[in-house]
Amino acid sequence: MLSLILVFSGCGNNEPDNPEPVIDDVVEDENDDVGNDEDDNDEPGTPVTTIAMPDPDASLQADSDDSTENHYPDEYNEIPFDAWEEMLKYVAGRTQLMGTIPVNACMADATEDGYEDVCATFYTGSGIVTQMVVIYDVEKHRGYTLSQRGTYDYVIEGVEDGILLVTRSDYDHEEPDVTGAVVISFGYPIFIEDIDMLKQGLSYKTISMFGYCAEELLPGDTASGDYLSSMDFYYVRWMLYKVSGIFYGTDLVEQEVADGMYGEPEKVPTSLRRMPYEDWVHLVEEVFMEEDAGNLFANLDDSFRGEIAVYYSPEDDYIYLQQGAIGDIIEWNLESIFQEGTRYVLKYDIYGNEWLWTTEVTIEEADNTYGYRLISIETVDEAEDVDWAR
Repeated sequence: MLSLILVFSGCGNNEPDNPEPVIDDVVEDENDDVGNDEDDNDEPGTPVTTIAMPDPDASLQADSDDSTENHYPDEYNEIPFDAWEEMLKYVAGRTQLMGTIPVNACMADATEDGYEDVCATFYTGSGIVTQMVVIYDVEKHRGYTLSQRGTYDYVIEGVEDGILLVTRSDYDHEEPDVTGAVVISFGYPIFIEDIDMLKQGLSYKTISMFGYCAEELLPGDTASGDYLSSMDFYYVRWMLYKVSGIFYGTDLVEQEVADGMYGEPEKVPTSLRRMPYEDWVHLVEEVFMEEDAGNLFANLDDSFRGEIAVYYSPEDDYIYLQQGAIGDIIEWNLESIFQEGTRYVLKYDIYGNEWLWTTEVTIEEADNTYGYRLISIETVDEAEDVDWAR
């Protein structure tokens, strides 16, 4: 019988409507592109929960009636021992509650990068018990936690058609249970109620990428090869900013602005994303069908100026995308997906304070880094006055 050694330290978009994670979700390693390797949670003197490593042939599973009893389910045979060990170290380093134990585990590609991730449900706490879902990206050595203590519980139900199924339960039992999917987007785990949209053969990253095109890009098609560079770069810049976060994540940093509020240099909080210049070229030319990425390169900013900027850094050959601490009032909602051979028509409703317009985005399967390319964007329904949004 395996033992769990616990050090007690006290008890207790634009994306779908989703609770904020309550545990630091991202662990950067030395190979990460963005951020630093310092863990702000590992302060001197902070008690840390430690969990003993399991036998390579066993998985830790506990009965809800007896949180100390361990079992050896067959499902653990699917999980590499080293990966499970990394998962437990990640949880142990971020859990400050007694009684933290894994209750089930599986492998699924929640990060949608072509590699399976370790996924597990953990119980944590004493008195107030929280059920949370933890996902560990073995390729990037990063962990993610979906948890909202005292509001919702999350329990993995299994994997269906490659989709990680999770049930969300209201802690006070005032709302019915909902079974949805969990994916990683913008560096965070999100809960999606509409599983059917993921069963259409498109990843959530693809749906999001072209959803942001529906938000920002004006109607038109890519046949001329200069669709993006012929537009006002204001819209293109916003779209590139949002899209990059899907694949490379987001870090919150302090950025110095040359001319602050009082005409002096000032540090302001900003969301930072960056992508290798070569990847940026692939995105612009292979996905958005720009014949020459240099046409857009000429429109890039030369530095961050306090609100939003997309600029090139010759020092490390990266495109940097930054947004100041301002809110985004536009968001998309996927209404339907229609497939026509190798093409897909994605219908998005776009909202601000109210419904604004409905857009159909046509994409096509393509042999490129992202798997698809943009064909056209068409507004099929529009509110009377949307000038403020565009």
